[in-house]
Amino acid sequence: MALGVGRQQKGIALLTILMMVALATILVASIAKHQANTAESTAYLMRQNQSLLYAKSAETFFSALLKDDAENAGAVDHLQENWAKPMPAFPVDDGYVSGVLQDESGKFNLNSLLDADGNVNENAKKWFEKLLVRAGLPAQLSEAVIDWQDENDEVAGSMGAEASYYRGLQNSPMPANAKFHNINELKLVRGFEEEKYQLILPYISALPSHETTVNINTAPAFLLASLDEKLDVHAVQQLQEQQQASLEHFKNVSELWEKEPFSSVATDTKNAVNNLLGVQSNYFKAQIEIELNGRKRQFSSELVRKDQAIYVAYRSMAPF
Repeated sequence: MALGVGRQQKGIALLTILMMVALATILVASIAKHQANTAESTAYLMRQNQSLLYAKSAETFFSALLKDDAENAGAVDHLQENWAKPMPAFPVDDGYVSGVLQDESGKFNLNSLLDADGNVNENAKKWFEKLLVRAGLPAQLSEAVIDWQDENDEVAGSMGAEASYYRGLQNSPMPANAKFHNINELKLVRGFEEEKYQLILPYISALPSHETTVNINTAPAFLLASLDEKLDVHAVQQLQEQQQASLEHFKNVSELWEKEPFSSVATDTKNAVNNLLGVQSNYFKAQIEIELNGRKRQFSSELVRKDQAIYVAYRSMAPF
């Protein structure tokens, strides 16, 4: 009897030891996994910080290019200048840094639709409507864009949209009743759902000032062709390619109207848009890409040039 009890006690002791060993093994594995996760998280944060430092270095590089251009050739901006050339991939430890400057002044500024007093700029509105039609969208969508910005609650037209319209939508924000701070805001406006928004996106900007002009030296052919319904986008693109090949650019807006196909544009149309066009740029977007250890990260910086000084208006770590 005592022998049986002894065997039973030994069995319990062995089972207890095995359980302790199992628990210890689980604990060690858990600690090892936690350490691995901590190390991975630390490495991730280090890569993020390192990438951000490289991005800011590239941002400084682009700022220096813009400052130099302002000091030496700031009266006219065009695509043959140094700032417009892509930054070649610069090697860094375990990767590279590259980037490019985009001219936001070469796009139609949505904030130019209203003047300082909140009144509609009719000439800008007409051009914007032609751009909408060229992109395959209803011209009347300009009314919804104006209603989103103006401070009153009066609908601008048949496709306008004030607070009463947005209240009828599920989870919809109310009109800002202020200028656009970011171009992505347009997706909240009536008629500019994602697919339609993408049609117009390459040709528009949301610059902080309404007193801006579209740089004819950097504007896309599609945008310039929208100045008049009769202009052919392929003819405009051919003119731009010829200028690039011969290292030419417009020194003033008058030179645009002397070139085909723009010379055929009616005089009243030219007069209407002259004040909306220019040859100088002050708003840029730096798109910077960092690759470290085979992983890519993208950064965007909006740069403003004013009085030969450059400052950063906005930064984003979202992929572009």
